[in-house]
Amino acid sequence: MTMMMMKNPMILMTCTLLFSSLAVLASQGSFAPDECCFRFFTNRLPKNKVANYMFTDEQCTNQGVLFTMNSGARICADPTVQWVQNLIKAKDQRSY
Repeated sequence: MTMMMMKNPMILMTCTLLFSSLAVLASQGSFAPDECCFRFFTNRLPKNKVANYMFTDEQCTNQGVLFTMNSGARICADPTVQWVQNLIKAKDQRSY
């Protein structure tokens, strides 16, 4: 009986620590990336309309490039497609 009474506080303490650490991780965004691409835009984007770009997080199912347009719109593209690679190179050259 004494052993049973000792286990309950231990289980309670373990669960409390576990849930509090999960809450901290969730608030830091450690569970999933913020932005992933699930579908890719297939038409070429005009260079002069693209403000910048970023690659999606490695945790995403599909690796993608997220282009931010001058209008603020965000468009996903496949980084293996030639026009996407060319657009990335053009944006990189402009930033130097």
